[in-house]
Amino acid sequence: MTIIAGIPFTELPMDRDGEHERTGEPLVPAGVTDLVVISHGWKNSREHALALCAGILEGARAAAGGTLDRDGRRFAAIGVMWPAFRFQPDLSLVRDDLSVVGKGGAASLAYEGPSDEEVRARAAELAQVLGDNPETFADEALTAAGGGASSDAFLGRLRTVMAAVASDDLRAEHKELLRAPGRELVQRLSQGADLGTEGPQDDNGRGSAAGLGATIARQGWRLLSGGKAAVATILNQATYFEMKARAGTVGEAVASLLDAEVPEGVRVHLVGHSFGGRLVTCACATMARVRPSSLSLLQAAYSHNGLGTRVGSKAIDGGFRRIVAEQLVSGPIMVTHTRRDTAVGFFYAIASTASGEIAKGTGLVKGLIGGPDDLHGGMGANGAQAMLDGEAVQHEAVTGTAPELIAGKVNNVLADAVIAEHNDVANAEVGRLVWQAMR
Repeated sequence: MTIIAGIPFTELPMDRDGEHERTGEPLVPAGVTDLVVISHGWKNSREHALALCAGILEGARAAAGGTLDRDGRRFAAIGVMWPAFRFQPDLSLVRDDLSVVGKGGAASLAYEGPSDEEVRARAAELAQVLGDNPETFADEALTAAGGGASSDAFLGRLRTVMAAVASDDLRAEHKELLRAPGRELVQRLSQGADLGTEGPQDDNGRGSAAGLGATIARQGWRLLSGGKAAVATILNQATYFEMKARAGTVGEAVASLLDAEVPEGVRVHLVGHSFGGRLVTCACATMARVRPSSLSLLQAAYSHNGLGTRVGSKAIDGGFRRIVAEQLVSGPIMVTHTRRDTAVGFFYAIASTASGEIAKGTGLVKGLIGGPDDLHGGMGANGAQAMLDGEAVQHEAVTGTAPELIAGKVNNVLADAVIAEHNDVANAEVGRLVWQAMR
């Protein structure tokens, strides 16, 4: 146990199956009244994960007036350290050394698609996460770009090593990845789709309905065609599926621990960033005895309909709907969202869509990909959607102050002023929002 932001802090290492490595220390120190449980998102080093926890807790302490232990309350915190695969934008969309060239007032991409080496490297990295042989997995991934029986074989292998346990809503979200014949999926994605920028713009140059960051909205992005681009897309879709499933598994394990070890009367505050938002949401929905006092979702990487109801043409409930319907959180549910977060606002939506035809059919030209009207949009881009009247309230974060959050409600907080991009959550202003939820 260490001290962070003046309070006891315990690391809780978890493996992909939710098994934990515990020391002999109790999960909740004696005398604690409030326990903060924080989860990082897609792969961070231990140092990055600890810095995230420290930034949030230090921001909360500053907002509380210099100490979290006040008014008879005594805080402690836990950092859930779980193996989350690193986020990478789809290789068929972007890479670090893209050259963007203006032409006639519009931007274009001077990039013809992933190389053999890029596809092999990405496949080998994913194979290690999935527990497969990196060399042979990478060989099959590259061969799959040719289509036909090779694509069938690779998709079969991929599906065999992907997470066996996943929620029904997650399987529905990725049904093409899980069920479509390999050759059909590769062929469909190989066709690509042009994504223009003719969608409506707001006064700041952002796509006002698309949920895109300013960079995306100013550039002409194109889903590149070809077999290797298709395989790169499939690899990222598999990564997203695996991380969503893993976050659920670890979240359920965290719930069991909290149910077993949190003393009666101790308030529990759940805080999650990115895929860690899905993890703590799953924990919240799974706990049988403990009722969290607050739930803070910081640029959460899961469906913006996850807490909603009557979603889509079939009018189904989101995967975590019971949190709202059964009022499982006694205090506020706080959701930060900003269209400056292109990781969730654009790439998450693309990776959660298994078909290039879907991208072509909706398209940026209609201002839908990643936005509030996109079935595959992310929580961190748009806030909680598909809520019933009276269940959600809207706020806007302002530097130096925090909105008055309402207990028993979903509090969507537009965070344009305090969050610059997906990982910009370990700052004083976000800590202020978390304190507002906990206080």
